[in-house]
Amino acid sequence: MAMMPGAVNKLLANQARQGLMKSYQGVCLHTMVGSLAGTDSMFQKDGTVGTESHFGVGEHGEIYQWVDTAYTADANYLGSAHVISIETADYGGSFGRWNTAGDNVPYWNAKQIASIVKVIVWACQTHDIPIQQMKTVRDRGIGYHAMGVPGNELPNSLRGTKYQWSKYAGKVCPGKKRISQIPELVRLAQGGTVPASEPEPKKEGILGMSKYSNTVLNAVQKLTRNKFTTLKTSKGAHSIITHTGDPFLSEVQVTLAGLKPGETAQLRFINASYKKGTKTKNYEHYRKAEFLGTTGNTYISHVQLGQQPKGTGGRANHLRVQLWTNSKTAKVTSIATKTLKG
Repeated sequence: MAMMPGAVNKLLANQARQGLMKSYQGVCLHTMVGSLAGTDSMFQKDGTVGTESHFGVGEHGEIYQWVDTAYTADANYLGSAHVISIETADYGGSFGRWNTAGDNVPYWNAKQIASIVKVIVWACQTHDIPIQQMKTVRDRGIGYHAMGVPGNELPNSLRGTKYQWSKYAGKVCPGKKRISQIPELVRLAQGGTVPASEPEPKKEGILGMSKYSNTVLNAVQKLTRNKFTTLKTSKGAHSIITHTGDPFLSEVQVTLAGLKPGETAQLRFINASYKKGTKTKNYEHYRKAEFLGTTGNTYISHVQLGQQPKGTGGRANHLRVQLWTNSKTAKVTSIATKTLKG
């Protein structure tokens, strides 16, 4: 058996009828268009007669395992015997209710990110899958459902092969916002990035965090062309968290208006030393992520893990986020931050 330690055992009946996996090409990320409880109820009712996935990740980071990864799960159509599938919750609760007819799937939240990373690391280590992002549906590594969908990213020449992951044309699963987060998921699964001047935090300290905070600011923020701008993350405040020496996993989601195709934006986290009545000192920044403009709004997301000491001498060390662009017209219309600590 191939069961993930720490996952809730929700094994469906009669798994052997599915047949054994033929190979392990990669891990495929899906979105539920629903909740973990609702999806579990559907899977348990239909068993392995209908469509099912190997894993499910809920709104609060719960991990369910429905199918032993020695066996096939049917979520990837003709590729099901070659791909480990992960379904992820996206509707109700903190996600709210959204128009499921389009590509409006909300971002994965920080708790989901931590759990998805856990599943990716376990699956890749257990089944000798490289922890790297798939660039095409024929690659090995971490991919997403739409890569193998006819009328979306699947080349016509691969229809009818193991690389066709859906019988239905045009599916956008898991949605453009979640697809934009996959490079960060892969980076975290590879071990994350911390400044060279500090020790590497223990992985179990990052993935075992329990203190959760989030902020949302729906307000226009102007940007200066070709210069990093420190963004406000809540009304009148730039700080995401105050460092206490604990490890953290922080995610920022930004909606940009006016970033045209061909223009770029760069997002990075920084550490800043703050004391009221004195000048704030930006003392360190993390790796930046670059994004291309799109028609309509551009949705960008970036994740950072790390560990920073408390401030000294009456100063506080804060985590902040900065945005750079070469656009004359781009502006921030909303920003959300989600952070796990402890």
